[in-house]
Amino acid sequence: MHYPLKLADAFLLVSHGSRDPRPQIAIDRLVAQLRLQLSPASEVEAAQLELADKPLHLQISNFARKCGDIDRVVILPLFLIPGVHVMEDIPTEVVLAQLEIGDKVKLRVTSFLGSDPDFANLFAQNRSSLPRQSIILAHGSRRAGGNEIVERLAERMDLVAAYWSVPPSLAQQVAAAIDTGATEIGIIPYFLFSGGITDAIAESVAQLQQQYPQVRLVFGEPIGNSPALVNTIGKILASIDP
Repeated sequence: MHYPLKLADAFLLVSHGSRDPRPQIAIDRLVAQLRLQLSPASEVEAAQLELADKPLHLQISNFARKCGDIDRVVILPLFLIPGVHVMEDIPTEVVLAQLEIGDKVKLRVTSFLGSDPDFANLFAQNRSSLPRQSIILAHGSRRAGGNEIVERLAERMDLVAAYWSVPPSLAQQVAAAIDTGATEIGIIPYFLFSGGITDAIAESVAQLQQQYPQVRLVFGEPIGNSPALVNTIGKILASIDP
């Protein structure tokens, strides 16, 4: 599917950044797929909020200058919840980048990826092969309201929510499910790609399996690259107002 885009726009996908190479490999593949789907004249690249050679605002300003004759850079945060990174860190970096490049090129930040209804539908597809009683495990945020999107998704999909960095933890929710008589529990990672955190979660699941041998724990896969993800991102980029 191809989306009509404004030829004066360029597009930048912003991820968290990781020391693990796998997320960036997946994002580079995603960018390549988007280039095939979007207008041939569209510039599409990726940037990292943390752990990059340059701060994000310089990555943005360098990208804008490299693109040449454009009116606007559209920035899509590849984040799944509205935590501090989405609500504070990225906007701050965008302001700094706008000061760096001046008024010739406008910067526009879209809503974060996890807020899109089609993305929620895409995540729901990951549940089909898991047990009826399952836990959605997100990174979690200490920012007020940062986890509401996960709670709504859990309610919609009849799941129980757990978090990696804030309570309730996976161990707490597994124990609670066992207390209600569960003998098989699915664990769905609410993460875009595999990386260091999903590896740590897998280790935690293995430890819980040893702790509760009478229960079968089924660990699902992160969302991952797919034509549906590419279509969702393409739709978001194409729907930005002038």
